[in-house]
Amino acid sequence: MSRKQISQYIFERIKAAGVDCTFGIPGDYILPLYAAQESFGLKTVVMTHEPSLGFAADAYARIKGLGVALVTYGSGGLNMINPTACAYAEESPLLIIGGAPETKMRREPARLHHCVKTFNTQKNVYSEVTAVSAIIDNVSEAQSAIDHVFETILSTSRPGYLELPRDMMNVEMDVDEYKSTIAISDRSSDTELAIALIRERLSRSKQAVIMAGVELSRFRLLESVCEISEALNISVVTSMLGKSSFPESHANFIGNYFGQFSNPAIKEFVEDCDCIIGLGVVLTEMETGGYSAKLPAEKLILINNEEISIAGQKFEGLNFKNFIQELANGIIGGAGSNGSKEFYKQFLVPRIPPEEISKSDNSLSVGHIITAINSVMEDDLCIVCDTGDCLYAGLSIKTDTFIAPGYYSTMGFGVPASIGVQLADRKKRPIVLVGDGGFQMTGMELATAVKEGLNPIVIVFNNASYAMLKFIDRERPYYGIPNWDYAGIAQAIGLSGYRTETCLEFNTALRKALQSDTPVLIDAVLSPEDISPTLRRLTDHFGKKMRAVTVS
Repeated sequence: MSRKQISQYIFERIKAAGVDCTFGIPGDYILPLYAAQESFGLKTVVMTHEPSLGFAADAYARIKGLGVALVTYGSGGLNMINPTACAYAEESPLLIIGGAPETKMRREPARLHHCVKTFNTQKNVYSEVTAVSAIIDNVSEAQSAIDHVFETILSTSRPGYLELPRDMMNVEMDVDEYKSTIAISDRSSDTELAIALIRERLSRSKQAVIMAGVELSRFRLLESVCEISEALNISVVTSMLGKSSFPESHANFIGNYFGQFSNPAIKEFVEDCDCIIGLGVVLTEMETGGYSAKLPAEKLILINNEEISIAGQKFEGLNFKNFIQELANGIIGGAGSNGSKEFYKQFLVPRIPPEEISKSDNSLSVGHIITAINSVMEDDLCIVCDTGDCLYAGLSIKTDTFIAPGYYSTMGFGVPASIGVQLADRKKRPIVLVGDGGFQMTGMELATAVKEGLNPIVIVFNNASYAMLKFIDRERPYYGIPNWDYAGIAQAIGLSGYRTETCLEFNTALRKALQSDTPVLIDAVLSPEDISPTLRRLTDHFGKKMRAVTVS
């Protein structure tokens, strides 16, 4: 047993998780924690607004395995609710540490600045958007509470909230050797039975496919799934939220499956398969293209962090991560004479060409933007998307790293998320696709990118409208967006900005951006009537439902 300050113990656990910076905005209730962090050797990336730092910490977590945000009480902490909700919905391991009024002040009514209702209000709000929350107000219980929050975040890949009263941050506590209390099921007989059923289904299958979902990324299972796909020589598609959960440069990757909104050739192939193996896929409305995906129970093997089901037969209490690893071992046979991995069943991977989305004339279009980006994609580039047509168009970009709010669909994610991505992996340069509406929410965070020496390339889909809503519904005055001088704004905050209206102008700007080692913004001026094929299919489908309930 040793004695440590509460703040020291928290930062030791943060650093042990591989985190090398946190995100925050200083405020009086959390200043002692900032000072403690500075002495510990960790840096806070100070951003302009709490929602932005929440998105940045979320994106950092998706790359690193944990992201940390430090916020003050009330006006800071409650400003973080939407990005925390996004992280919860999308299973991102985000830790929010909120400073709070001193414990001695909590004996009186909550009449201090930044207070709302009671001293438990903020924790109560966070309990609705996190997997775990705790107020550290008792030194004898501090270590167990802190450990429980960390363990829950890392084991569930969902956010957690720690509230630290200002007078508790530097209090010393007794620290025992850390021992995990997370129980992992070891029902070996059920695991063996489930794997045997999967092997048997595969042996009977004429055409099978793996549908890779986001949980493969969140639980770091890429290696196991690559081994499975290679042993079977089986085709792999990714879900929308799971895009890049399986490397798109892999020979077995054939595309993205998004129900009836997919590339028609991908849709036909997946739905013709007699065995569909969903690994890490959660069948939400967005993952299934508004529940249009044809994944009948008799064809489906579904393995995720909530359930394991084989053609409708459910297996309870098995650990998702362990099961995927055991499945890889069960699928892969012994080494052959040449040392290669063998399996009794091999499939054929079709070659499906990408959907044609570019126009032939020189006016700039969504299709041309995607075609141009695909032509320059290299290993050192990655894609970060906001919500809207930039997201649906981005599904057509071939990349091994794709970060987006594909399920929760919150606007304003893209630019701050690119900061988190590049700080998590300095070898990756983000290309950010963001609509003009999303940019107007958080685009000024590019000033933080300049300050931190980062160099994202931000492409603003400038169609002066909330295009997705307009196409789902119809032209209405509140779908219009004021047309800013985006290139001028970029230049005003210290980066290069280009306005492009033709394919040639866009190609030139993209080439200059790739040659620059500083941030670049490209204002891509688009026709208000131009959208990606994926979004057109989606809005045609949802538009019928919307118009059925909308008063003209």
